[in-house]
Amino acid sequence: MGKLYAVIGREFGERVRSRWFLLTTLFGPFLFAAFTLGPPWLAFRSARSVDISAVVIVDATGQQAGAGVATELTGGLMGTARAPKVITTSAASAAHTLDSLRIDVAADRLPGVAYLSATSIESGAVSMLLSSSAPIATSERLQKAIERELLRQRVAAAGLDAESALKLAQVRVALKVERVMRDGRTGSAQVNLIFGAGVAVLLYIVIVLYGQIVLRSVTEEKQSRVSELVLASVSPRILLSGKVLGIGGVALVQLGFWTASMVTLMANRGRILSALGVASSSMTLPSVSWTDLIPLLAYFLLGYVLYAALFAAVGSIVSSEQEAQQAQTPVLMLLVGSVALLQPALADPDGPIARTLSLVPFSSPIIMPLRLGLVAVPTSELAVSLGLLSLLAAGAMVAAGRLYRTALLMYGKRPSIREIIRWIRLDG
Repeated sequence: MGKLYAVIGREFGERVRSRWFLLTTLFGPFLFAAFTLGPPWLAFRSARSVDISAVVIVDATGQQAGAGVATELTGGLMGTARAPKVITTSAASAAHTLDSLRIDVAADRLPGVAYLSATSIESGAVSMLLSSSAPIATSERLQKAIERELLRQRVAAAGLDAESALKLAQVRVALKVERVMRDGRTGSAQVNLIFGAGVAVLLYIVIVLYGQIVLRSVTEEKQSRVSELVLASVSPRILLSGKVLGIGGVALVQLGFWTASMVTLMANRGRILSALGVASSSMTLPSVSWTDLIPLLAYFLLGYVLYAALFAAVGSIVSSEQEAQQAQTPVLMLLVGSVALLQPALADPDGPIARTLSLVPFSSPIIMPLRLGLVAVPTSELAVSLGLLSLLAAGAMVAAGRLYRTALLMYGKRPSIREIIRWIRLDG
């Protein structure tokens, strides 16, 4: 065991002390923050930067609807903003007017042109020309103003007062979906969905990243023949196990830091956006107990060991990194296939497809954590899934160790499938 701990310490310390580990560990939360906070902040800044007064409104309704839209855009009758230009025209001459304005829009002399036809009040159909440089927030602000003005026009036509009409028209349903588990626990269905999908994708990324590190490590040691010196004092099985476990420890440290950073960011998302001037609310994170975390950790460790052993086996039988990139394709396809089937699993997490994929060892490290965040998985099903994954991971480590022992010292010859099987069957 002492030699195994020495190999684990060597692999772990060598990578944790590197600058790239520090950079990637710190870069992860910054990237996640950019994706989480960047879009709403940019949308807010874009909306504020829109010069709505430069838009032209072509009104062919005959009901002065264009003037009403312009008033809405300035902030109402008491608004102080500059109103956009309104061109009142007939339905017959509207096409000629729009053709001349289209030229200005195409040349970026106008950010946009909104056209209210003779049937817009009745049908609600409104067209708009938007220049290539105008932000999409221009059309969004125009749409809201036009909706309010068309509502006022319809209210006036129906003989209702504006206040009564607004109470009838502005009904908003705030639907709160609460998922009830078999064990009685409840939680937000949307939050559970995001949490389950986030855990599945995060495990996929980490397994792929660190499986690739194991592959490159084995390939580089074989090319540089460093392994020949190491094998003089350590058995191949201990060397491979220490490499897989040491790199897995690095993955755990990085994954733990990323997870803590993401949880902190999501819990304070509303406060951060409010400080930036964007109205938002923080996400209510699902309550996760230690009994929930233990299965997630088990699936990560076993899934990592399974795929790391497969990547190590690939690195043992190839002679260069170019060959390794081609030989690793079947292993990657097993994992990528699990992510490709996330959509049907999300649509019906307790359906036959999701249940089958959560039992298959190659896909269970991705699909089962997803299901655990969405539905109450029976204990017997969870035990069978973990048992199958444990057996295959242990078998993959044994097979990879035997292949590593024989193939690591083989140079200049690409083994056939029959030779690989024979090396795996060799014992001793």
